[in-house]
Amino acid sequence: MSRNDRKDQILGAALELFRSKGFADVSTRDLAEHAGLSRSHVYHYFSDWKELRREAFVRFANEQLEAMQEPLRDAAPLQALQGFLRDCLPDSSDAGWALWLDAWDEAMHDPQLAEAYLSINGQWQALLAAIIDDGVQAGVFRCINSGRAARQIFAQTMGYADDLLLRASPEAAKAAQEEVMEVAGLLLGFKD
Repeated sequence: MSRNDRKDQILGAALELFRSKGFADVSTRDLAEHAGLSRSHVYHYFSDWKELRREAFVRFANEQLEAMQEPLRDAAPLQALQGFLRDCLPDSSDAGWALWLDAWDEAMHDPQLAEAYLSINGQWQALLAAIIDDGVQAGVFRCINSGRAARQIFAQTMGYADDLLLRASPEAAKAAQEEVMEVAGLLLGFKD
C-alpha cells in the first residue's frame, strides 16, 4: 500500500471514530485497533495526535463543502441561498454535526486547528458571498458588500445550528431556516 493510501486509510478510520465518539473520547490505541495498525504505524504517517485530528477534520469539512456545492452550481440565486442555509442547519443529531462542535472546542486549545477551522469557515462564507454576488448580478439581491452580508448571515445560521444540535428536528430546522431567510431578506433586499 502506498504512503498516500495508508494515510487515507488512517484518516478514514479516524473520522469514523471521531464521528461516533467525538474528538475527546478517541485515543491513539482506539484508532490503531480500528485501523488494524500499530500505534507506531499511526505516528509514522503523522507527527502527532493534533496533526492527525486536524487533517481528519479538514478532510471531513472539505468533503461536506464539496457535497454542498454540487447541487447549488446551477441553482438560481434565491434557491442557492435557500439550499446553502438548509444544508447548514441540522435536522437530526447526525454525528457529523457534532464533529464541528468538537473541532471548535478543541480549536480553543490548538492554534493550528483554530487556523484550519477559521480557514474552512472562510471557504463556506466565500461560497455564500458568491451566491450573493450571483444574486446581485441577476438583479434578485441588493447588496453593497457581499462578504460582510455573508459573514452576518453565516454567523446567524451557525448560532441556530449550535442550538439545533441540542434538539434537532426537521420542524426546528425549517423554523430556523425561515428566520434566517427573513434576516437575509432584510440584508439582501428580497422578499421570500
